[in-house]
Amino acid sequence: MTNHWIDIKNSDVIMVIGSNAAENHPVSFKWVQKALDNGAKLIVVDPRYTRTASKASFVDGMQLYSKLRSGTDIAFMLGMMKWAIDNNRLNWQYLRDCTNSSFLINAGFKTCRVGGNHPVLGQQTGIFSDLVNDPRRQKKYKYDTSTWAYQYADSPTNLQPAVDRGPGYWDTIPPGGLENPNSVWAKFKEQVSAYTIPKVCDITGADPAVVAKIYEVYTSTYVDDMSACIMYAMGSTQHTYGSQNVRSYAMMQLLLGNTGVAGGGINALRGESNVQGSTDMCLLWHILPGYLTYCDNSPAKGTRAAYKNGYSSGRAAQDPTPGGGTGNPVSLSWWRFGTKYIDSLLQAWWPLEHTGHPNLDTAYHYLPKTRSGFWYTHE
Repeated sequence: MTNHWIDIKNSDVIMVIGSNAAENHPVSFKWVQKALDNGAKLIVVDPRYTRTASKASFVDGMQLYSKLRSGTDIAFMLGMMKWAIDNNRLNWQYLRDCTNSSFLINAGFKTCRVGGNHPVLGQQTGIFSDLVNDPRRQKKYKYDTSTWAYQYADSPTNLQPAVDRGPGYWDTIPPGGLENPNSVWAKFKEQVSAYTIPKVCDITGADPAVVAKIYEVYTSTYVDDMSACIMYAMGSTQHTYGSQNVRSYAMMQLLLGNTGVAGGGINALRGESNVQGSTDMCLLWHILPGYLTYCDNSPAKGTRAAYKNGYSSGRAAQDPTPGGGTGNPVSLSWWRFGTKYIDSLLQAWWPLEHTGHPNLDTAYHYLPKTRSGFWYTHE
């Protein structure tokens, strides 16, 4: 969630997708109503005509509510992205300065518009590059993502991705000249190119006229003095590809420059009051502050050094394996810094200057330990 609920009152356009906020999150909808009172427009995208949908705005005699088949959110959003590109409703300054649009991707990566080689069927469109057999899983195939990575400016040890600056495409706003075909921006445009409004409506079952009007209204916020927010809930997340649904919302906001501004962002409406706080505030038995795993009494975690080792080695520390991480051998995951979080926590709870302990090992033994292999949640 990028914004506070109260900030919704600052939005010029609000899109509710995968949510019936008026009934299920009425406090959030209070601020939607504030925005509507200030002249904002409400768009609702949902398979059902809900009480939230009944509040959708009317523009040119058309209500900004679109039905869609369950599970087709991504097609709907990719269609909006293509519409924004085709109609030049893009915040070019934001795209250049605040996104990875100009970064260069490994030349071996191909979008599913170009296609890739299927292990059995041969060259196919509809799949990305490097689909390979996977005898270890129930699913027969997987992607080898070793080429699904940035190019690096000097060498694989340089953390700065190479940027499309050669032809000078991004030197002007809006950009001009020839873009690099391996840039994130070029690959992105290629990927969304199939999602015309007729194609979107074939997939989603939506009305073309309504879809076009929603795209027009929502993308009007690409200008600097307007903003739009997206509100979503479990109707978006509770899919096998729920994270990709939310990712499509984030991509849409980046195209329009609607992130990091008042009334913008993508805002999750949680399923119940403390689904986030129970982890953030360590109300669950197995979590310490900083999302650290709880200590148990196993020999593997018997000392502070042994406990920290789980964060300083293995996949959590560094993962150049294709499909397992970024593909960059010097990329470190967020969990790699768990070693620092642990010591910071111990120091905060039992400051050395107050206790006189020679080190934090004694403080580690103060932490309560769970019984190894025992589940403490009563279900």
